[in-house]
Parts: sequence; structure tokens; C-alpha cells
Amino acid sequence: MDVDRLSFRGCFQILKTRLPECDASTPTRFSNWCEAVIWEMGCETIPSRRNRINPRVIKRKMFRWNKCRPEHRKRPPLKKTFAQTVVMNN
Repeated sequence: MDVDRLSFRGCFQILKTRLPECDASTPTRFSNWCEAVIWEMGCETIPSRRNRINPRVIKRKMFRWNKCRPEHRKRPPLKKTFAQTVVMNN
């Protein structure tokens, strides 16, 4: 699973509640506890991000973005998802 899909707050809550029951007396018990915690954290996911539907414009004057005009309203829905739109460069 991609780590960006995990919920930080959810994983933090799981660690906070599961840490007191950690049994590190033997390596087997500790590895079993770690596997259970990692499985439970894997269930704490965040929903995928929606596509942006509003253009990047500001309603005030004298700013670096264009002024909000009628052509910016009621734009057609996006055809690509957020993941298809973003390009990562190394």
C-alpha cells in the first residue's frame, strides 16, 4: 500500500492504544504484535483526492492570479483524475 494513502491520525491512535500491550519478552511474540499492528494500520486509509473543479483565480484586484470572470464559472467537468494530471520530475 502507498504510504500516502494511510491516515496519520488513525495510525497514531492505533499505536497509542496498542503500545501498552506490546510483549517483547520473546522475538516471536514481538513479531506477532508488530504484524497485527501493521495489519490494523493498513486498514486506516484516507479516501482518494477528488479532482479540482474550481479554477485558480482570486476575486480581488492587484494579485498574481487572474480575476474571477464569468468564463471561469460552470466549466466542463475534468476528464482526467488527479493522479493522471500530476507529473513528477526527478
